Amino acid sequence: MADSENEQDEQKATSGSSNPSGNVRIAAIAIAVAVVVLAAGIGIGFAIHGSQQPEPISAQEQPTDSQNASDNSQASQDVHKHDWVAEYETVHHDAETHVVHHDAVYENQTVYSTMCNTCGKYFDPNTNDGSDHLKETGHKGLTKQVPHKETVKVKDAWDETVTDKAAYDESVLKDYKCSTCGVVASPEDVQKDSANQPTEA
Repeated sequence: MADSENEQDEQKATSGSSNPSGNVRIAAIAIAVAVVVLAAGIGIGFAIHGSQQPEPISAQEQPTDSQNASDNSQASQDVHKHDWVAEYETVHHDAETHVVHHDAVYENQTVYSTMCNTCGKYFDPNTNDGSDHLKETGHKGLTKQVPHKETVKVKDAWDETVTDKAAYDESVLKDYKCSTCGVVASPEDVQKDSANQPTEA
């Protein structure tokens, strides 16, 4: 009697588990629970991560003032500053002169000549003794070494060169040359370059 009752209970259990509508209901409940749990987890995670602020850049990653100063110093060294050295050339200047003309110089001096006794004409004893004069004129007699005043040229005419300014050499600025890179520039360009250079504090 007891055995028959156990068999009946097993059949009922077997028949109940094979009920398809019951199995579908259980599966649907399980899926709904899983969806609720999953949604809750996603919401919590979003709330946690959304509330977190971005981490600041560490002090090691941020550039320091000393690094900025070093970069600026390196940049200034990369800009070449010319060291201009003046170059000169020698220019010769000729003397400045003008010409002054001087006339012949005459003086009234006492000379000794040969004189015609008739007309009193004088003859230079070195060039003319007066004999031809007597023959041509028929005059009589000559007197030698007769003193008399006569205008005598003591100096011929001449030209004198007068120096107004003596010749000299002048050292003149030619251009400028950079002692480091060797580039050559005119004084005007150097003046512009110096004006564009930053002044030191």
